[in-house]
Amino acid sequence: MRNFISAVIVLAALAGCAGTNFSYDQARQVRLGMTEAEVVQVMGRPYSVVSRPDGQMWIWSRANAFGSSKVVSFKLNDGKVVEVPDIPDSFR
Repeated sequence: MRNFISAVIVLAALAGCAGTNFSYDQARQVRLGMTEAEVVQVMGRPYSVVSRPDGQMWIWSRANAFGSSKVVSFKLNDGKVVEVPDIPDSFR
């Protein structure tokens, strides 16, 4: 019975997650000039891509049922990264 209850709790927690799974350590590996394919190789598929006049914003976002969330985005133009955020070391 304990295993069943534990499994239900884990499934409920996972069901409460939304977005794309990524880590800030992965995001720190993205560099200026990387291609779309290279970014996907490092980060996985983005949660959202927003087209703007000056390029695209590729966005990774993750939230869970416990209220925590994280977001990172990269600006791409002509299929290459042209802007990366400064991610503090304290972000894990």
